[in-house]
Amino acid sequence: MKQKNRGSFSGKIGFVLSAAGASVGLGNIWRFPYLCAKYGGGIFLIVYVLLALTFGYTMIVAETAIGRATNKSPVGAYRELSHNKFMGIGGWINAIIPILIVPYYSVIGGWVCKYLYEYIVNDVNTIAGDSFS
Repeated sequence: MKQKNRGSFSGKIGFVLSAAGASVGLGNIWRFPYLCAKYGGGIFLIVYVLLALTFGYTMIVAETAIGRATNKSPVGAYRELSHNKFMGIGGWINAIIPILIVPYYSVIGGWVCKYLYEYIVNDVNTIAGDSFS
């Protein structure tokens, strides 16, 4: 069987930025700081950073190791790791979740574009008001 030439990252910095972007997500960038500032979540922020550095790092390393070891898609990797047919469900979950998240990111991107446009065209105080929609 002829092996297909699979794409890969051209350097370490591309991989690190991609992994960081995938693990951080938009919610941590636009909503999380707002909620911490609004409700005074300083101690929560410390716990969050510790958990992100420990569990988050561990999960990224584990996913990378599985991907490199099997050189397959998430579904194929889970099937190769175990001959249990139910392990394929884990691979499908890893493949479907990003598909479900993309529409959410599109909506947030639309909001960002709308607010950026309104910020450039209109008065900043109007946009910051409660009546702006």
